[in-house]
Amino acid sequence: SSFDLQAIFLNLNLYLNENETDFDSFLLFDTTVKSIPENVFNNITFKSLMFQDNHLLTTIDENAFYYFKDNVEVFETLNTNLSDSQIIFSILKQFTNLRRISMHNDRLTTIPNYAFNHTKLTDIWFGLENRRTNQPIESIGQYAFYNVPNLRLLRIFSPNLTQINKYAFAQRNRSSTNNMLHIYIGGQMLNSTSFPLTSLSRFRNRAVFLRLYFTNLTYLDENIFQPFLETHPSSLIDINYTNMNLQCDCQSAWIQYDYLRDVDELENRVYGYKCWPHDFSNCTLN
Repeated sequence: SSFDLQAIFLNLNLYLNENETDFDSFLLFDTTVKSIPENVFNNITFKSLMFQDNHLLTTIDENAFYYFKDNVEVFETLNTNLSDSQIIFSILKQFTNLRRISMHNDRLTTIPNYAFNHTKLTDIWFGLENRRTNQPIESIGQYAFYNVPNLRLLRIFSPNLTQINKYAFAQRNRSSTNNMLHIYIGGQMLNSTSFPLTSLSRFRNRAVFLRLYFTNLTYLDENIFQPFLETHPSSLIDINYTNMNLQCDCQSAWIQYDYLRDVDELENRVYGYKCWPHDFSNCTLN
């Protein structure tokens, strides 16, 4: 349904005492609202902002939530028409205490340079393969996650992503905790040439679990993925069964040669690699 969201909260303010204006969550669900105006909630604040199944929601004013920007910890969207990356990421940067971002089935095509600057942010989700959601991201800017020292989980699932920027995943500092950084990235346009040199080697000696799924990779380039595994002794790769085009040819022989451990498969460090038993004896290793 369509209604004047700002008028509703203006009227609500008339009935609230000064100490009754702080709430946990706001959910806008299944409406025909097209835009969120400036200072939409008047003097009311929320910790979580959620916009779900608002298929006509196209714009959010840059100052829509500025009044309580330090209160917001969670920002979630699902099935909207939001596409202006510049405005959306400008809004996200205002949220100094942001902990979680989850955006699915919107129309964002770009994650800009230096997109995040949040010291408390731990989870970033753009699309989720097992729920058949995505974000049609075509490019990830330089140092997009550079200033997120406590990031634990980054998920990007996009059918339009073809290339990973050399500096996209670079980290500025080691995490203040010893938690492993999980990066899950998927999309059928990603192939074996999508990762340039050093694109997976800028994690400041932090352990990373890199999961690749539903890609078009045919091999893991030794010049890219071997340095990744050597940046930290606990770093891992998961190249699971959803990467259906992976071939057991000489371009993948280095994985077996360098990382096969007969004692315990969990020590092999490349999970889901289907070529462990393959005979690579005719291959010449670099």
